Amino acid sequence: MFSGPFAVGKTTLMQSVEKASDDCLRIRGFTTRPCRSSSEEENYRFVPHNEENLQAIIRKAVNRELVQGMVHPTTRFVYGSELADYGDGTTVLLDAVPKAVETIEQLPFRNSRIIEVVASPDVWHSRVTARDDQHDESDMQARIKEARHNLKWALGRDNVVWIDNSEDIEGATSYTLDVIRGLAVPSDRARLIGKEFFVKLA
Repeated sequence: MFSGPFAVGKTTLMQSVEKASDDCLRIRGFTTRPCRSSSEEENYRFVPHNEENLQAIIRKAVNRELVQGMVHPTTRFVYGSELADYGDGTTVLLDAVPKAVETIEQLPFRNSRIIEVVASPDVWHSRVTARDDQHDESDMQARIKEARHNLKWALGRDNVVWIDNSEDIEGATSYTLDVIRGLAVPSDRARLIGKEFFVKLA
């Protein structure tokens, strides 16, 4: 499970890990949020946010046909995944918010790890600035609040592996694969970056 504030590069890191290893599969779940660009279509199945689709999602949840599902805390769009999205026993990579992590940990997966992706505050700020046309002021404030909540949650857990995704995507990819394979030594430096990040957002 890949957790972390928006714009730290979770999707980019998961894409890189998937390309680097035939054993890793990125989950392509569904969302009712609008598609921002055609390149996003490889990340999600986009379902219109209308009453008919929302009722269909609710029926699947009631019938226990969803592996996970959530309503985004700020946008209210729905995100989820179904069993068919998880492949045939490979290691799956899933973007998850804290609330979803707690649910997923209760599912009967063979093993799971929480990876908290962070970037230095300066790098993160430049990434946010590069995508500023995607968020209005109120949405940006809500996302910053969500980012603070995410970092506080991760800092309060002892089973989170922290990964610095500030610049070296190849290094971050290699370290992530070591984490997945159980070979990595926890990075105190990445956790300190997360703590600094949290302080800057507070």
